[in-house]
Amino acid sequence: MSTAMGMKTVPLWKRIAWGCGGWADNYLFNVINILFLFVYVDYLKMPPALAGVALCIPRVLDALTDPMIGNWSDNFQSRWGRRRPLIVIGAILSAILLPLYFLPLLPSTAGNPWYSNAPFWHVAILGSLYALTYTLFVVPYTALGYELSEDYDERTRILSWRMYLGLAGQALVPWIYRISTDRRFFDNIQQGAVTVSILAGVIIVVLGCLPAMVCKENPKYQKQEKIRLGRAIVMAFSNRAYVLLLVGFIIVLSSQTVVASIGTFMGLFYICRGDELLNGRIVGWGGTITAVASMFSLYLISWLSRRIDKKWAFISGMGVVALSQISYIVTITPEHPYWILISLFIFGLSIQGSWLMLDSMLSDICDEEELKSGRRSEGIFSSVRGFIQKASGALTTLVSGILLEVIGYDPNVARSTGLSEQVLFNMKFLYIAIPTIGCLIGVVIFYFYPITRARALATRQQLDARSSSAE
Repeated sequence: MSTAMGMKTVPLWKRIAWGCGGWADNYLFNVINILFLFVYVDYLKMPPALAGVALCIPRVLDALTDPMIGNWSDNFQSRWGRRRPLIVIGAILSAILLPLYFLPLLPSTAGNPWYSNAPFWHVAILGSLYALTYTLFVVPYTALGYELSEDYDERTRILSWRMYLGLAGQALVPWIYRISTDRRFFDNIQQGAVTVSILAGVIIVVLGCLPAMVCKENPKYQKQEKIRLGRAIVMAFSNRAYVLLLVGFIIVLSSQTVVASIGTFMGLFYICRGDELLNGRIVGWGGTITAVASMFSLYLISWLSRRIDKKWAFISGMGVVALSQISYIVTITPEHPYWILISLFIFGLSIQGSWLMLDSMLSDICDEEELKSGRRSEGIFSSVRGFIQKASGALTTLVSGILLEVIGYDPNVARSTGLSEQVLFNMKFLYIAIPTIGCLIGVVIFYFYPITRARALATRQQLDARSSSAE
């Protein structure tokens, strides 16, 4: 059905087409996340803290460009729409740059100080360019999804397809590490990383461009008033619901990402005691199990949101995430390396559905802003969130590398004599404590989030009435 404001119900085939961009997004983001430390720190022997700085620089620059591209996509006008041309350009350029990420010049200098370290500068410079092209794709793509429907529950159903298909891709992503370390195909992990990145790039181009080819934009927003970036940012931060969503989201996300590098090496050297083959199997099965469980989480938490509302569905999901973190006390053990898959299954049952609620809640926030200002600004709202997310990601990446050195991790010692029991204990303790505390703080913040189902529906009715009177 449709109204003067546009489509209420979106056909399944169009939801799937838009969701294919989530598969491309998953590969754009996670191929580097999975392989970077193994290639640059473990194989090329770059110091962990320097590797953290190398990753931090592109993410800072990337974060700074998010609001610019978001506001640009809100203001952009072309015969193909505001979002679609940017999506296509961003997907193609990112796919070209991805394999080059793992081909640094003068790799033998990876252990040098930063000023004479060619791989460091390679990641800092090429990584910054890659981050820009990724933003050019993902910000307009995200904004396009927010404007496909105006119905409270239909938005959740649409946005879930990005995650369903993203998880389908994610189920295969962890095996990238396993394939890249397979000596039947590659002499070393760097060769493997380059090859699988080329294959991922082909998938990125096909699936990343599909949303732009299939999904049409709402024409009534094509000619809305253009506003400057500063005014758009002020507008976003004047929305109390948006600020609460940002703060809660960043605390939860940062508590997860700050221990990511610890988790990478804890699995290899604590659980698997340096056995790459065993670690590859656990990483692979862990990713697949988490992806499958996450698909159930999308259904379960969406079901819960339809019966109560999105806020309480999110809070419930965070409670399960905290439970999964606490379970690591038992399941992270070298005596039973596969026990960790139990915790990953519990984690998967909640985390993706919780992120879905945040995306759907952001659409409701855009409704409130339209009621207040008369302007649809999905681009600026999603990109400012992206800016905060990436800025905190850059900081947590830097802190994550520093944490490895603070707790005593040394890649040369790890490969020769093995890490001490004290270092391994520190890894496990921080890996459990930090995310658990972050989840609990997030729950407290979202308790005060003001947009309920009743309030969102009332806002939508006022917008529909305004549109009808303007005709």
